[in-house]
Amino acid sequence: MGVVSKSIAFLGRFLHSLNKFCHEEYGLEYDIPDYSVYEFAKIWNCSTDESNHIVHDFFKSRHFAAGILPIPGALHSLQRLGKSCELVVVTSRQHCIQQPTLEWVDKHFPGIFSEVHFGNHWALEGKSKAKSEICREIGATVLIDDNPRYAVECATAGIDVLLYDWNSSYPWSKTSDGPTHDRIRRVRDWIEVEEALAVLALEPSA
Repeated sequence: MGVVSKSIAFLGRFLHSLNKFCHEEYGLEYDIPDYSVYEFAKIWNCSTDESNHIVHDFFKSRHFAAGILPIPGALHSLQRLGKSCELVVVTSRQHCIQQPTLEWVDKHFPGIFSEVHFGNHWALEGKSKAKSEICREIGATVLIDDNPRYAVECATAGIDVLLYDWNSSYPWSKTSDGPTHDRIRRVRDWIEVEEALAVLALEPSA
């Protein structure tokens, strides 16, 4: 199989650490089941600008620097997949946290990924780039992501997508309309990721 791109969100427990920070610093009490959509302004009942500033404050905290743990099972699955796939990270993360993100990836997934690309979404400054655009530029054939919006965007662009819903615990991955697309498959853990990629590898190229 060709290039497989992945989102940081399903490599580590970002939201778990963000919730701890928000509780300590802002008195916001939210847990994973509260996130029906992955748009913080809607969940926190504030403006997009306010939510962006809260997240950027999180980037400066100990919760971001040392509190994000990898998803169980990810490393071993990626080590196996790396024998037959080129693995690349495509993340919506901002340019301002590029270095700590690279350090986190290198610490928890050493030697796994050949490249890391940043979309710079929800940034306080700088231009953003769509995940579908990045995937096309690097020749990615599959995207693994937990965000339905990115899943539909990339599937529409002709990229196969594994929509990740860890142990069926991510509310934002469950939308009323599916999403439904021939190129989108749902997976609940890393074993299912491996199984789905094995099936895709056997399918004829479009």
